[in-house]
Amino acid sequence: MSDYDKYAEQLRHPDNPIVFMEMTAGGAPLGTIVMELFADVTPRTAENFRQFCTGEFRKDGVPVGYKNSQFHRVIKDFMIQGGDFVNGDGTGMMSIYGAKFRDENFELQHNGPGILSMANAGTDTNGCQFFITCAKTDFLDGKHVVFGRVLDGLLTVRKIENVQTGANNKPKIPILVAQSDPVQFMERAGTSEDYQFKVVLLGEGAVGKSSLLMRYVENKFSPRHISTIQASFQSKQVDIDGAHITLNIWDTAGQEKYHALGPIYYRGSQGALLIYDITDQRSFDRAKVWLKELQRALGDSVVLMIVGNKFDLERNRTVPLEEAQEYASSMGAMYEETSAKEDIGIAQAFEKLCKGGPAFLSFSVL
Repeated sequence: MSDYDKYAEQLRHPDNPIVFMEMTAGGAPLGTIVMELFADVTPRTAENFRQFCTGEFRKDGVPVGYKNSQFHRVIKDFMIQGGDFVNGDGTGMMSIYGAKFRDENFELQHNGPGILSMANAGTDTNGCQFFITCAKTDFLDGKHVVFGRVLDGLLTVRKIENVQTGANNKPKIPILVAQSDPVQFMERAGTSEDYQFKVVLLGEGAVGKSSLLMRYVENKFSPRHISTIQASFQSKQVDIDGAHITLNIWDTAGQEKYHALGPIYYRGSQGALLIYDITDQRSFDRAKVWLKELQRALGDSVVLMIVGNKFDLERNRTVPLEEAQEYASSMGAMYEETSAKEDIGIAQAFEKLCKGGPAFLSFSVL
């Protein structure tokens, strides 16, 4: 059964359209939001949104729509708002019917998270802007037209909901609709050859997480330490046992002030590298804390590897190899030692991680 067929089975009406938005945060993939449009109840509103997703609508011969537009307003426990491809700040208005169109009906309710509804500036001022609820918002019933729901990707909505915001509830990093063409999405969803695997790097500051990632992805090493701010992201394509895999690797900040943000970035991970410095006993002890936190959030579904980094400083080792291996074994994790400086063990660590458990057999298809 194809992904499209799986989504079709969930439709409230068999003829309702399915659309999607492939989201990024600061250029890094966040995930995909798949939505059903309630054309059976709000056909005009659903068609307006659908055409802006596909790029069918044209102005002066040029396709216009949601691709490359931003979510400009995020309020935790309430909603995430986007669709202003006109001005990008919530002031723009356009529809396939003209500048604006009338409220179609208020039959459906804002009865929980994942409801797709029209943003407006008052009665009968619907255009291109929309929002997705993060909770029940029944106080909006009768004021905003509900025209769809999230079929898959509520976790992506939650990631957006939890980004840091500034003035006017605008995200501090750009939350972008990178792609919204349903045809391209379904073509990718139908392939069995290309996969993506989310990996998160956890550990204290200065253990070499960023250096390890730079060495793996760019084959570079810098002796100068640069602290990661919140999180950074890089991607690498590899072939393992005949599978074409995109590793989406999140490098999280180790400083205490960013610790609470960790769960935002490692949700949805299939694999994790818990990295410590073999010359720093405290970093090994703290890696145990990171691992427990990760397991609380993800359970046993994530493939784990404990990584002792800075193997080039073996002569200064303070964490015995046997102690680290025994701990890894007791936690059901693999173990590897690496050196970002000398390029030792890094590629092997990622390959072993991919092959190390059931997650390799259940990758998210691109």
